[in-house]
Amino acid sequence: MSDLKTGIQYEVALDVLGESKQPIMSAIVDERRKAAPSQAFIRYCEMRLDALDELQDNLEPTDTDTVQRILDVNAAFMVR
Repeated sequence: MSDLKTGIQYEVALDVLGESKQPIMSAIVDERRKAAPSQAFIRYCEMRLDALDELQDNLEPTDTDTVQRILDVNAAFMVR
């Protein structure tokens, strides 16, 4: 795979990870607005955000298998 293609896919994967946080953040806001919010659910969402942050912060362009997994909409593990 060319360096340019690898770099573009890496950047797109970072974007996908960033975009995947939005529904989780919305879920936290919605849960906190409830009369009796579930702290367990909020913590679960926060842990998912932490995991996505860690993956986004530590992903390298050379992690081509992981990048492909992030970009593959048919993968068993999807971040979207």
